Amino acid sequence: MIAINWGTSNFRAYRLDAAGNVEAEKSSGRGAAHVPTGGFRDALMAEVGDWVKDGENKVLMSGMVGARNGWKEAPYVAVPATFDQVVAGVIRLEVDSLEADLIDARIVPELIGADECDVPEVMRGEETEIFGLKSELACYSHLCLPGTHTKWVRMQGGEIAGFSTSMTGDLYKAIREGTILRTCTQHEPTDDNAFQLGVVRSMEPGDLAHHLFGVRTLVLTGKMQEQSASSYLSGLLIGHEVKTMTRAGDRVHLVGDQALCMHYANALRESQVESTVEPAGAALRGLVRIAGSLAW
Repeated sequence: MIAINWGTSNFRAYRLDAAGNVEAEKSSGRGAAHVPTGGFRDALMAEVGDWVKDGENKVLMSGMVGARNGWKEAPYVAVPATFDQVVAGVIRLEVDSLEADLIDARIVPELIGADECDVPEVMRGEETEIFGLKSELACYSHLCLPGTHTKWVRMQGGEIAGFSTSMTGDLYKAIREGTILRTCTQHEPTDDNAFQLGVVRSMEPGDLAHHLFGVRTLVLTGKMQEQSASSYLSGLLIGHEVKTMTRAGDRVHLVGDQALCMHYANALRESQVESTVEPAGAALRGLVRIAGSLAW
């Protein structure tokens, strides 16, 4: 089988044996946003066509490949949602391979909910990470999946009860590329001390817009080196997000990129929130679990 996490910016594929063990893997920058309309079949074959020729015809995909602007939109599954409901929502594509054999290609559905003010919330791809957790879902009540659009998920009895999204990663990129702060935030964010200073600043009086201007003035006055500004900015943004999404005494389980999860763990600690980090590979484990529940 071939398991694929096809996001907005990146493509990741895994060739699995019958027991779900990884035999080979591939990744590229051929994310869904870079695939032209009607070009997903060709993009798929360009990435994993050799595996298909070798006889792998079962393909399970998650992520933006199933969005409205993806290959085919997979209908929403409303929260609260169980694992079985997500499996039941998997859609099947009909696509011919280069060898004229049918590929049994399927897409995991998107989740939809609403925040406390009834503004819609959607999730595409993160559900596979949630269902790929190492421990029983019933063990967790509050999850955080850091990323371009970070998801804060509430669990209840093993179900996805609700979730909220923070565009922190997108905002970080936009600030560095399109605001006055771009002149001082071009260095890579590698200064952990500056990151922590940004988190501490986020806990002080003042809103985010005010704190952001301080990135510029700290550099202008020589109180912070320009090489540290990107890290400080990251700490500010994540700190404000954590402050809004949690309360002292909460316990949060972090799922996703390990380095990014550690940044969130540091910010959570500053907010007096305990956290644990899921081992890497949750998205793949979730895809394997979903695949094992499908009738191929």
